[in-house]
Amino acid sequence: MLSLLILQVALAQTPADARTPVAVVLTSKRPGADAVAAKISQRVFDSFKREGVTGLMDDATATRELRAAGFSDPKSCQGTRACLSKLAILLGPRAVVVGVDVGKVGKTLAIHLEAVAADKDASLGALDVSSSLNGWSDAMSAPIVVFVRDVKSGLELGKKPAVKDAPPTTPPLEAASDAPTKTDLTPQAKVDEQPLMVTQEPGKPPRVAAWALAGGAAAAAGVAIGFGISAGGAKKQFDDSIVVLDDGSRGTTLTEAQARQLSEQANAGAVVAITSGVISAGLTAAATYFFLKD
Repeated sequence: MLSLLILQVALAQTPADARTPVAVVLTSKRPGADAVAAKISQRVFDSFKREGVTGLMDDATATRELRAAGFSDPKSCQGTRACLSKLAILLGPRAVVVGVDVGKVGKTLAIHLEAVAADKDASLGALDVSSSLNGWSDAMSAPIVVFVRDVKSGLELGKKPAVKDAPPTTPPLEAASDAPTKTDLTPQAKVDEQPLMVTQEPGKPPRVAAWALAGGAAAAAGVAIGFGISAGGAKKQFDDSIVVLDDGSRGTTLTEAQARQLSEQANAGAVVAITSGVISAGLTAAATYFFLKD
């Protein structure tokens, strides 16, 4: 009851044109990470408090409010953005949920923070940090400040639009004079004009189409190479994150969101690279035909 009263007082001090409340919530339950996840959640809450964000709710308060609204356990979200959006909607039409998702593999932590508003599709901010089990505090010291400030700037609503400069004024047209003008009607002597003769040396017409096709083929080949390298890099980053767990199974140091992002990047890069390669081959064949054509 006292925590609810404190929250109501904080909301009363929050400007009417700001998103509120801001709830820092543990949104996953991963093996071996419960204890450190609670510490990280408190660290995030304290960082928002130091930045002067009002209407804050810690994990315990937010969990009680969500259970009262019919959501049994926020940790079942497993850090997904769609689930965070549902939590924000349950807390209020302008509420913001800052999800704290922590994974542990051996002595390595993968930390994912994401802020989602009830009235906005895109995230207000996201942060991914990987560190050792004992070094997470130092690893998050600077990145968490940047994350909190980004989210804080997204809490403001109703910003005034930029004032556009007045359009340039058109100078007034001078009034036409009605005074009569003198016209010289004296016939002028005719000058014999010889028509200009334009000669052109015979030669082959420029091969514009061939050069244009060759340039397009080179550009498409460059795109194929660039996206192929990007796709290979994403796949290598995912392969490097694979680790062997104590029970012999394989796991990854990446969070679910990071793994999904690398997968999408690799797939998209491969599709673009293959498509660009096919286009480059077609344009090269066409350019060769026009070069050889008389």
